[in-house]
Amino acid sequence: MCNLRTRFIALLCLTLPLAAPPPPAVCKTPPKHTSTLGTARTQVPAHLEPGEYLWLPEVSPQGPIVVVVSLPEQRAYVYRNGVLIGASTVSTGKKGHETPTGVFTILQKHEDHYSNLYASAPMPFMQRLTWSGVALHAGRLPGYPASHGCVRMPYEFAHLLFGETRTGMTVVVSDEKQFPSTVAHPGLVAPVDATTGAPVAESPTTEGVVWQPEAAPEGPITILVTNEDRQVRIFRAGVEIGRAPFVLDDPNRKITLHVLTMLEPSEEDPISPINGKRVPRWLLVSGEDESVVSTAQLLDVIKVPPELVRNVASVARPGTTMVVTQPAATPTTTSVSGTDFTVVASEPM
Repeated sequence: MCNLRTRFIALLCLTLPLAAPPPPAVCKTPPKHTSTLGTARTQVPAHLEPGEYLWLPEVSPQGPIVVVVSLPEQRAYVYRNGVLIGASTVSTGKKGHETPTGVFTILQKHEDHYSNLYASAPMPFMQRLTWSGVALHAGRLPGYPASHGCVRMPYEFAHLLFGETRTGMTVVVSDEKQFPSTVAHPGLVAPVDATTGAPVAESPTTEGVVWQPEAAPEGPITILVTNEDRQVRIFRAGVEIGRAPFVLDDPNRKITLHVLTMLEPSEEDPISPINGKRVPRWLLVSGEDESVVSTAQLLDVIKVPPELVRNVASVARPGTTMVVTQPAATPTTTSVSGTDFTVVASEPM
């Protein structure tokens, strides 16, 4: 399957005889000899051997996909609409070349890619996470971190994953060993109470709201909430289209990293009296409940101007990512290249 991000890339996959119509697009098959091929399992055992993986996309055929990479476990988990559809052993960055933790989006996909940094090393089914060289791709899995920062996967798993993902999709790289499966209706982006269906209380602050959706008419939405400077920022396709201050119930409260993704609507979701639509569910894909503020508390303690809540509700779609973190956003914690929101870097150690 060719990755036709642009017409220029599509042209590279064509053979154009001088006296005949062009044949169907044919891409070069990525090499297998540099990768662990992989062994499929029908269920996730307590321990996966290097190269083993699970792939059951039929258990959740539709909805947004999120990939979570656990560095301590050396595993990757694939969720679709909040349901685990895949898991695989991986090999991440070795000492001195550690894979950065944080919240990334897939910036670029290339089925038969070769490294620009490391002697044209093959990177089959490459899915770029940063422009500085971190990506998901097929490679050798010795059973421990061994890459130069990329996340290596079994060849067959990388191939299957490549066929299901798209640019702009969220990838979380974490130091956590286990991931919660909490589904919630966060008040800071839902205009109604998920239990009663009643409108949420008005925020005490209404000043400082900026909303410029015309700055990026389309693309994936990312919501960044930073506690240090008490700001909510809305990005679309990597461009900031809105921001507003928020109020915290306890000004001295500290917040650890929380990452949530918006799911497809369900018949179990409450109906908003404001617009008559279902209030969307959000899946917690990363976040420590034992931290100073739990995820459940997080949904109640942040008060956002209602004007911004209404604006966000108008653009948020299944797959929208929300990141709540302590440090203020700076060029070292977020990076934008071209029109792609690249990464929310890990918090300082």
